[in-house]
Amino acid sequence: MKFILLSANCVLAAAAAAGRPKCASVHALSRTPASAISQPHVPQFVSYSFEPAFWTEFFGEPDSPRELTFSLLNHLHERGVRPIIRAGGITMDSMVFDPSQKLSVVRTENEEGGIYRTTIGPAFYQHWDNFPEGTSFVSTLNFGNNSVSIARDLAVASYQLQRDKITYYELGNEPTNYPTSRWNASTEAYISQWQEFTEEIDAAIDDDSHGRWWASSATTDVTPLKVRPSDLIPAGVNSTGQVGLYSIHSYAFATCEPPRAARATIPNILNHTDLVRYADDEIYPSAQAALASGAQWVVGEFNSIACSGKPNVSDTFAQALWTADVELLYAVRNASSVHLHQGATLAFQSDQQLNTPGDDGSPGFSSYSLLYPVDSTKRGEARVLPVFVSQLLVAEALADGGRIAALETPRGVREQEFSAYAVFYPGEGGGELRLAKLVILNMKPYYAGQEAAPSKLSLDIGKHGGATVKRMTAPFVDEKDAAKVTWAGQSFRTGEAVGELALERLGRDKRVSVRDSEAVLLTFEDDGLKF
Repeated sequence: MKFILLSANCVLAAAAAAGRPKCASVHALSRTPASAISQPHVPQFVSYSFEPAFWTEFFGEPDSPRELTFSLLNHLHERGVRPIIRAGGITMDSMVFDPSQKLSVVRTENEEGGIYRTTIGPAFYQHWDNFPEGTSFVSTLNFGNNSVSIARDLAVASYQLQRDKITYYELGNEPTNYPTSRWNASTEAYISQWQEFTEEIDAAIDDDSHGRWWASSATTDVTPLKVRPSDLIPAGVNSTGQVGLYSIHSYAFATCEPPRAARATIPNILNHTDLVRYADDEIYPSAQAALASGAQWVVGEFNSIACSGKPNVSDTFAQALWTADVELLYAVRNASSVHLHQGATLAFQSDQQLNTPGDDGSPGFSSYSLLYPVDSTKRGEARVLPVFVSQLLVAEALADGGRIAALETPRGVREQEFSAYAVFYPGEGGGELRLAKLVILNMKPYYAGQEAAPSKLSLDIGKHGGATVKRMTAPFVDEKDAAKVTWAGQSFRTGEAVGELALERLGRDKRVSVRDSEAVLLTFEDDGLKF
């Protein structure tokens, strides 16, 4: 068994009386067998899901693209990311295509502001040409209206206008939330209708979509209808050979009802032990079923807190730490892409939900999004949120096909407050793997107004040569101003990189310091530890 050394040689904490740092010697050995290292990750790993009803707010129209959103995509493109964009979410199940409509999207709402129809025109698909080169898309289709003609028309329109940019097709969003009467809680009845729709759509577009369907797209909520990939695969959803990969949605917290909203706190979303437990108990069985069947799996939609997030939690720097940790958790478990959801409040989600639209009926943009794309009465001026820096960290950590493994927590460090990952690459000529990077996240919350100074972990990362350190940091875990949140010294509140690039070098003792509520990416300059 090969291994990586990761020792916490000095855990610094402010002494209660004198405020002096205390140093304790702590040692740990993280053993990582080669079999526990993930598959190589592709440039599509960092991907996104955008609620189609709010497509225009995020992206504008084809002749007037939204500069703030595209500036973020361009930063990622510069780092090698080639995302798959899913125009998905609850409003894809109200989509209809109107070939005569001039605008990309028109929302139809009821008197309470709930969206019950999302009409898209040709410009919706034409807009895809404005995305950075290499971006691809999931053609999302309405299953909620129970109309094969509506779904077929959407598929045909997307195929005729953008066939070269479509990687997959998806029928329906979260069937676990459909009315129980639709399939009477029968997995077999769901599969039967899903296959009927997809077969007719395959025929309408000359079988272009055959073998390119996402299957499932279920939540992990406990519902009478069991349609997670772990349910559908043994039940024969791919008996017709149509499935290209399996999708599951990941939301461990929510603000749809008051009891769930009360649990959506910064300490809870940053509890690494619980994040691992949720991933392994609720997500990984479906991932294993997909991989065992010879298919890929994706997290087709995810974010920290369902029902549009929770202000003062998901719009803070805590969201950046959460997102980095969760995306790397799923990278270890061989997800081929993870689609971070972007959207706005929908009045139809729950009659008890915490979030609401603006008083003037304008969108109440989700506080877990990368940005508020336009000025709004609910969220104020358009701006980038603190979470964006997490995408730069993950993109750079997994660039160029990195393979990743999770590391154990060093002794003396609380498991729920610490997370670390090693990234490997083949040696020259495709030889044995070498340790090339480390990601270390100190998840312990450090709040504004906290009297004691933040503690630090001083980590000995082993006998390697020099390393470059990039730091993801903010003054506090509850910092909401993205101008004060930095990746390698730069902030991105306006979409532009502000500040000088800050690249740190490890000292001679080969230790890296990680403050509470902070993360670092180390890139080694030699061949590292070979596996």
